[in-house]
Order: sequence, then C-alpha cells, then structure tokens
Amino acid sequence: MLFHSLFRSSSRFFCISRIVCSNTSRSIVAAMTHRESIRPVVTSDLCSQDFDSVVLVVEDVSDAFSFTPLFETLQEASQVNQKFSSDVHTLTCRSLPSKRLVVSFTGHLDQDIDDARRITEASTKGISQAIKIGSKRPLLLLGPLKTAKKLEHSWLEPSVSCLASLLGAFHALYVPLEVREFDRPEGSTCTKPIQSQKAEVLGWFSGTHYAVDHEKITGLAWCLEEGLRVARDIGGSDPERMSAKNIVTYLQKELTEPVQMTDCPVDRGLYPLAAIVDRGNNERHRGHVVHLEYNGSTESQIDPQQIVNLFLVGKGVTYDTGGSDLKVGGIMATMHRDKCGAAAVAGFFKILNLLKPKNLKVHGTLGLVRNSIGENAYVSDEIVTSRAGVRVRVNNTDAEGRMVMTDLLCEAKEKALKVSNPRLLTIATLTGHVGLCYGLGYTGIVCNGPAKELREDYDYQFAGSLLGEMHEISTLRREDYDAHKTDEEYSDLLNSARLIGGKRSRGHQSPVAFMIIASGLDSHLKNTEKPLAYTHMDIASSNGPCPGIPTGTPILTLASRYILPEQMKWPNRKV
Repeated sequence: MLFHSLFRSSSRFFCISRIVCSNTSRSIVAAMTHRESIRPVVTSDLCSQDFDSVVLVVEDVSDAFSFTPLFETLQEASQVNQKFSSDVHTLTCRSLPSKRLVVSFTGHLDQDIDDARRITEASTKGISQAIKIGSKRPLLLLGPLKTAKKLEHSWLEPSVSCLASLLGAFHALYVPLEVREFDRPEGSTCTKPIQSQKAEVLGWFSGTHYAVDHEKITGLAWCLEEGLRVARDIGGSDPERMSAKNIVTYLQKELTEPVQMTDCPVDRGLYPLAAIVDRGNNERHRGHVVHLEYNGSTESQIDPQQIVNLFLVGKGVTYDTGGSDLKVGGIMATMHRDKCGAAAVAGFFKILNLLKPKNLKVHGTLGLVRNSIGENAYVSDEIVTSRAGVRVRVNNTDAEGRMVMTDLLCEAKEKALKVSNPRLLTIATLTGHVGLCYGLGYTGIVCNGPAKELREDYDYQFAGSLLGEMHEISTLRREDYDAHKTDEEYSDLLNSARLIGGKRSRGHQSPVAFMIIASGLDSHLKNTEKPLAYTHMDIASSNGPCPGIPTGTPILTLASRYILPEQMKWPNRKV
C-alpha cells in the first residue's frame, strides 16, 4: 500500500573514479557514459571559459558582493528590484564569458522552521533554471550563508552545506532511465524532444571562504549521487522496465566487488508470506529475493565487538494492484513507486561499492514481488504460516508490503543473533496513513523497545536532517499489537489491523507490530535474553512526487550515519 500523490585519502577516491579536472578536454567529457552521473569539475576561476553559466546560491545578495565579477550586476539588480532577495533570477552579467548568471536564494536561514532543504532546494532550482535557458555547462557557486556566522546549526557547517548544495544540483540533472535508453523510431511524427543528458559538465567553484577540501567534497557528492541514481532508476521506472527480473539484471551490472549479490525465487518454504503474494503472478512478473552483502575491512585497533552489523530489508513491490482487494476509482496509478524501499537499499549498496567504508558490515535483502490479481492471486480469509511459525489470517490483500517483508525480516533476525552489535531496519512505501499523519516529504520512523533505548530513531532523524531528508518519530503502543490479534482458534494474527468505528487508526504504527510478531522479533524485545534493535522507516510520503523524480530516501540518512563520519569531519547528534 503506497501513499500517492569519500575516502580516507584523495588517492583512494581517484582509484575509484577520477574527477574531471577543469582543463579536461571536451572530447573526454563527451565520452562520459550517460549511464552514470556527471562527475563534478572543480575550479577556482569564476570566469573560466569552460562553463556557459554561473549559478549562485546565496542567502543574502550583499554577501555575494565579494565576488568581483558579479558585484556590479548583483548591486544593480538589488537596487531596481525590491524583491530580488527571494526566488530565482536570470541576469545578464557582462563580466562573465557566458554572460549568464542565475541567482537562487535560500531565503533567511535563521527561522525555527529552517533546515538543510533551503540549501538543496535553492541549488536544484538554480541549476534547473540554468538548464532551462540553454546552459549545458553550469558552474555552481555556493555563496556565504550569513546565518552560519551567528547560529551553530549542524547543517550549516561548511562541509555539510557544500555537500547539500551539490546534491541539490545533481537532483536537477537526473534523467530518468527510460529517457536515457530511448531512441525515437525513424518516421515518428512526435516532436517532443528527448533529452538523454541535461548537462555536459557540472562545475563547482572552490574560490569561496569555505575551508573544505573541495576535491573531496565533490567526489563524495558524486558517489552519493550514484547511489541516488540507482534508487531513482529502480524506484521511478515503470513496472515492466523494472520488473523483478529486470531489477536483478540491472543490479548485476551496477554492483561489483566488494558487494556480493545472490538472488533466488520467492521460495514458499523459505518465505511463505511473500510467496502467497507472488502466487498470482505470471512468469514474466515472477518474484525474486535478492541478498546483498558488504564486509568492510576492519582496522586493527577496533574491537570486533563494536563493529556495526546493519541488516536492511527493502520492500520491492514492483506494482501494486491491491490484489483481490483491488484498488479502484483511479487510485492504482503511481503504484510503480511501491518498490522504492528496495530501490533505496540497492542504492545504498552502490555507495558502499564506491566508497568501501571500513568497520562496517551491511546485509541487505530486497523482496521483489508484484501484487497482481488473477486466477492464482491470494484472497482474504486465507491462512498462511510465517517463517517464524505464526499463523496469519489474510483480511486485506492490499496489505501486501508487510507480507513481503516479514519473512525476510525473520531471516535477518536469525542472522543477527549470530553477530555482534546488530541493527535491523525495514524500509518501505508502506502506508497512506504516514502521509496523512505527517504530510508529504516526511518519513515515519518507528522503533521497537531495544532500538528506542539506543535512541536509534533520534540518530536517524538527526543524520537525515543534515542533508535534507526529514523524518518524524512515532511510537509503538499496546494498541498496535492488539489491533492484529485474532479472536479465533484458526489463526494468531490478522495481516491488517481491525477497523475501529469504521476507521483504521494508528495506520503506520500497527503494521510494525504485525511484522515484529509474525517474524518472531517479539521474542527479542527489551525484557528478553537477546534483545534485537529493530527500526522501521515508512517512506510512502517521502519517496518523491509522482509524476516527478524519486528522492531516494533514506539513502542520505544511512550514508550520513554510517559512512560520512569516516570520510570527513561530520557532525554528531548532541545528546
């Protein structure tokens, strides 16, 4: 169910993928594959002939007067336009070789409601405007942010704000996979242009007051964007281009050493709850379970018991018709986005593939299943026994996401009991309720008791906020468990919470209680011998607008928490 709508040293990164230098020939730039993201070009020359526009992102125009080539143009614009310090503006700047200057304002950053999105969104809007006026080689300039001088917000630290700005620019340059692959047939009368690449070069101006390693920042940004690209390719593509089988083929090309990948059919003996959903599919749409493994190297001085073992389970419902409880009245459209949880897990592994962080082990599982309707589709009233031995009565076939993930979570639980310092996390476009509760753009985080004691929810919330992924924290209550209990001998659980007064309350919390019980995680809560920390992220309202570009949430949250602190100076949550 879905709510609609870098490295320890420079050499380490350069062995992965060398950043294009500012004097790189056009022929090398032209040879860059459209499959991967554009690698940023770092320059300290604001008037370089290599770029055909400058995109200035700034909080207050007066703070940008220090950039001599822009001073006269900015001063004149601010004098004739009283509302110049807001929104996006296109100016003619005669001091620049291209004459093109785009100014995108963040707005004031000192209000209670301000966060890193002000920076990312301003960069996205600025680069989008540059592309719209014909620029193919924009140079991004993050100007001074005066609020950073008076407020000690973590997201205003130089390294964080620079990275956020670059990621906003990348978002504007993403081209959907189907567009990158498309060739208009000869003889077609359709005149709509196909733009397989929005820009040839993305420049980053390093001649600012920001005391950061600009080469390193741009390299990290590119690696993060590569992960986001993978997530967008999978999550945003239509249900045929990214069927379960095609996702497997795509990932086989994208993921290489040190990531290990295996896949198998949705075996009824191993994953009975997922298999009952997969039962209604034809061979073209047959489901797959994909296992991903990353084992980072361990530094000698690190206690092996302190190494985090992260277990990620992603919901990859390639299309959700609702099943026998069919989605009607036009609400089925956009259901190709129901695979964004699995897409995010895959994207995170792409980043692991590139950056190879140390002292981290990640185990990922993607449940790739289509919820189809047909003669073999599952129906309400069926009873199926989960991998953990819990009898589940189906009372809503449109509650398929939890069915797909629960046995995968059980499998992750079994592995987690054998390692040190485990963390379990499910990621899914699970419920419409999370959007009704928190609104568009916000993820709902729900922790079990052991994770709550470790403040996992607050750690994820802080990590995401640094780069503009915003999360709200919800709490599991006794009503969430009670809502799935059955009053019969036949079964132990209902897969969908019972209605109260004709309405379903606590709609994004109770599915977590279901998964905890049906996976056997209820035997590993706070008061048990072996407690396991488990967190769920409902990204149904934060995966991006549709139509539009997927966000890749919560990839940046995971990177911010588990990867970036090793790569650079990175803020920690203040307790």
